Amino acid sequence: MVKTDAQHALKLRFWGVRGSIPCPETENMKYGGNTSCVQLCFRNQKGYLILDSGSGIRPLGVSLEEDNLQHKGHIFITHAHWDHIQGFPFFKPIYDEANQVSIHMPLQDSGDCKQVLTGQLTPTHFPVTADMLSAKIDYITQPPEKQQYDGFSASFMLANHPVTTAIYKIESEGFTVVYAPDNELVPVHLSADHSFRKELIRFCSGADILIHDGNYTLETYEQRRNWGHSAWEDATQMAIEAGVKHLFLTHHDPTSTDDILDARAKELQQYTRHFDSIQLTREGLEYTF
Repeated sequence: MVKTDAQHALKLRFWGVRGSIPCPETENMKYGGNTSCVQLCFRNQKGYLILDSGSGIRPLGVSLEEDNLQHKGHIFITHAHWDHIQGFPFFKPIYDEANQVSIHMPLQDSGDCKQVLTGQLTPTHFPVTADMLSAKIDYITQPPEKQQYDGFSASFMLANHPVTTAIYKIESEGFTVVYAPDNELVPVHLSADHSFRKELIRFCSGADILIHDGNYTLETYEQRRNWGHSAWEDATQMAIEAGVKHLFLTHHDPTSTDDILDARAKELQQYTRHFDSIQLTREGLEYTF
């Protein structure tokens, strides 16, 4: 369980690293089968801080309760595709009236944060309805401008993705984390317009940690262009240009088995000189900075 530690600026844990759909097959267990969910714990942060509520948020909620840390916190959701919200109804802290949680998401085409999240809680889709959530829940339609919270700030730029999607920048005491699990970088040789890439490089410039979409390879990207995801090689190159210190490549395709990802991890070694560290995300691993 990630807890505050005065000796570290941040503790980071990945609870879900897959894209599209959970894939709990045995050949995926080394890197994990749950969909997007990340926990951050900054030194002076009050309450828990979660990025996305894919299926990985279910075991995270259990862990929070076991450690009596479930009473108050924030969940920042990038967008409302199923793999980023499907775990929300299974997050145990929302069923206890003693708890408070603020849930943040950019305005979606289908409505604001509350409309979108509670819209999946209807008898047609799920046996639990929104009025059965006992916790005090603040549904916040998140603005892109920097907002201050207890021990950290949050801002975002829009990703290149088929729906409105945030690339969050979370900052605390000069330490910066950028979270971009669903974002399509068009390789330079395939596009004449580099304005989005330049904007992203500015947004990520000097970040201590970048967690970025690395779903495809350059080879597979050309058959999946406009699907909203990046080739890991190009995401790595962008991170180099942005001067990122630690790069985590995430949102692994459900067809990317442990063997495929192991081979990719070896390929990453050619880029180690450009970063303090570079790696693929793995469910269950915890990092301190």
